[in-house]
Amino acid sequence: MKWWEKEPLRIIEIFDCFDLKRLSPEEIARAVKKLGGNSQHFHCMQHSTKIYGSGLDDRSLYFNTSAGSVQNPDRLTEYIPYAKKYKIKIIVYFNVHWFTIDFGKRHPDWVQIKQDGQPMDNVYGTGTSFCINSPYREWVFQILKDLCKYEINGIFYDGPIFFSNTCYCNTCQKLFRDKTGENLPQKSDRNHPLWKNFIEFQAESMEKFLEESNNIIKGINPELLFYMNGNSNWPYWPTGRDNHRIIKHTDILGAEGGFIYGDLNQTPIFKPAIAGKLLSSQANNKPTVIFDCADHKPWSWYVLPEAEISLLLCETCFSGSNYWFAVCPDDINQPEMKAISRFGNFIKKYPDAFYKTESLSNVALVWPTKSAESYTGSSVPRTDFTSIIEGEEIGNLHMEFDGFYEALSRIYIPFDVIDENNFDFLDRYKLIVLPNTACLSLNDCEKIKKFVFSGGNIVGSFETSLYDEAGKIREDFGLSDVMGIQFNGNIFGKMEYDYVSPVKNIKSRYLKDIKKILFPAPDYGISVKTTTGNTEIFFCKRMKGRYDGIPEVSNDPMMVVNKYGKGTSIYLAGSFGKTIANFRFIEYFTILKNICDWLSSQYVFVEDNKNVEIFLRKKGDSIFLYLINMTNGLKRPIKFLQTLYNVKLKLKETKPVRLFALKSETYLKHKKTRDGIEFVVPELNNFEIIKILTGGEK
Repeated sequence: MKWWEKEPLRIIEIFDCFDLKRLSPEEIARAVKKLGGNSQHFHCMQHSTKIYGSGLDDRSLYFNTSAGSVQNPDRLTEYIPYAKKYKIKIIVYFNVHWFTIDFGKRHPDWVQIKQDGQPMDNVYGTGTSFCINSPYREWVFQILKDLCKYEINGIFYDGPIFFSNTCYCNTCQKLFRDKTGENLPQKSDRNHPLWKNFIEFQAESMEKFLEESNNIIKGINPELLFYMNGNSNWPYWPTGRDNHRIIKHTDILGAEGGFIYGDLNQTPIFKPAIAGKLLSSQANNKPTVIFDCADHKPWSWYVLPEAEISLLLCETCFSGSNYWFAVCPDDINQPEMKAISRFGNFIKKYPDAFYKTESLSNVALVWPTKSAESYTGSSVPRTDFTSIIEGEEIGNLHMEFDGFYEALSRIYIPFDVIDENNFDFLDRYKLIVLPNTACLSLNDCEKIKKFVFSGGNIVGSFETSLYDEAGKIREDFGLSDVMGIQFNGNIFGKMEYDYVSPVKNIKSRYLKDIKKILFPAPDYGISVKTTTGNTEIFFCKRMKGRYDGIPEVSNDPMMVVNKYGKGTSIYLAGSFGKTIANFRFIEYFTILKNICDWLSSQYVFVEDNKNVEIFLRKKGDSIFLYLINMTNGLKRPIKFLQTLYNVKLKLKETKPVRLFALKSETYLKHKKTRDGIEFVVPELNNFEIIKILTGGEK
């Protein structure tokens, strides 16, 4: 077992790469320890100087290497004794995506070229980037060889990356021409017949670069950790970073799920957990890490409130991932840092709750990776590597996914996030949620059909399965027989003041507690007719204005229930998740809760509508119930969490159990009920973890 697999990783980065003299080596080691870290990203390469400019430069390497054009003091050798003294694992941070303009001018054949023929010159507004297909790769490999001579524990690549308008360097053009016999297409022209070839070429280039990097490192020292900054729930076409390829040649799968930007009210509070859950499903049983940042991006020297930092940590670790936290030198002693140190030391005290646990969820929400690459409703979010690229408003993938994610969380459903690569293992779940999973291959559809026919259940919305994996529209849904519908040929909307209406006088388990005869429609709908399915909610006829008389029920189905073999399909003929994300209509939450109540089995029940998010995982005979307090102010950034008292929970557990609250360090009393047990958490501040002991473990 490798060192990074033996305990939860608590990775701290002291962000001193802009001034390596800011802190002494021992001050850095003490800071990492103070913040609860057991490992760190260590900087021995300076990223900005007044002389050389912004970005990495071959004159700014502070360790012994033949790749440097200047011999600087050996900071790495100086630091190693302090890392040993404070028992910290050293992971060298290696920036492989941002370089000084001057460095690029000295190596013009290394520079990434934009589709307009100009060199890349605005990385973070100030620097350039080099191409991994160019001779630059040999410079990187030499640095790896030199770093591996030191007593370090790992190497982290920040990058590598392509950009949404690169790369057209001579090397890339030659390699693509040799491979296809064609010239590189415009990357911005997603309808070009060679566009997908270009995207796959870049993803393959990334994979080959990582494979060779890993071979160099492991060939020198098999005990060295190697990983990079990967992808989360966004497309890989702009960057070439395909997680399924990345994890083949790295030891950990990581992504910037905890970098939060701009107006935080527009950012899902669940962002780190989305990344953590998704990466866990993509990592092939290897560890995952979510990169969390203490600053409020893009203000990199402005720290977030303590409550926001606490939520980043909880969302990251309760999803089953390790954390990495970046802290600026000036912020080490700020009061907000107590959240990091307390959490890190809590993990150190109770590692089992954070180490090699397994999800107990029987509900899975699909992140549609094929749609993210090929569907017109797919957008690119703002990250440290990408600018916002808007998809079409109709069928917006991110909002559809985020809406379902939020709803499942708000109704207390523990769930996983998976992608199409997990469809071989659907039998571990009872309910699969497909949020506008538009682009599916025939093979994907067959796996879903088999799952439902054998007794599994699905919820699908809008254009789910209407396109093949390449984004080409089908004549009918690939899952038409499962969903009991046929495509009528058109999409309607935008509906800004229109309605849907439940069918009257039917006793439907899925409409329980829906009292209104009208409630708002999704902003876009799709025209279908039922075959074997039964309509339980109809769209109303479109109105010319919001006061255009009393809404009349149409013949267009909005919710169709269909039995298929032993399983059930619920089809929602509109942008259901997007409407939740935008408006949070109570009826939408109620419908989804009813579906989960009947088509999945739940172990945990939260009483009294407390604003709590739950995660459920197991290890051996122990079950861990993670509670996050979501009771806060109406706007972000969140400055405080309102303490909850007497949070009442029920467990569908018939075995004798003991309940131990890790954070409050107390055993909880419980009483038996007809179908399980119930107990009370007396006080919930930011979080609590309940260890449910069902065996002889203490």
